[in-house]
Amino acid sequence: MTIPTIEYRGYELRAYSHQEFPLHRDPYAKGPRQFSSVVRIDNIQPNAGEPRRYATLFAATPTTASDAIDLAMQYGKDIVDGKVQASGL
Repeated sequence: MTIPTIEYRGYELRAYSHQEFPLHRDPYAKGPRQFSSVVRIDNIQPNAGEPRRYATLFAATPTTASDAIDLAMQYGKDIVDGKVQASGL
């Protein structure tokens, strides 16, 4: 498994996604596939502090893992740029 990672303005962003199963967490249940994701923001400089983790907030629920990763990366960029005031996990 590869963890998508990018460098952005002195930070390293890593995104993780996982599938949310509808109805009692049953992987065989009928219904649309839904994914959630988490973005982790690390300072590139050593000893610069603890990494920060944020659950990604979506306007619409992504239906593929790659969509969830892309949205998590954009959310991380928005946090670094100061466009979003997010609370950490």
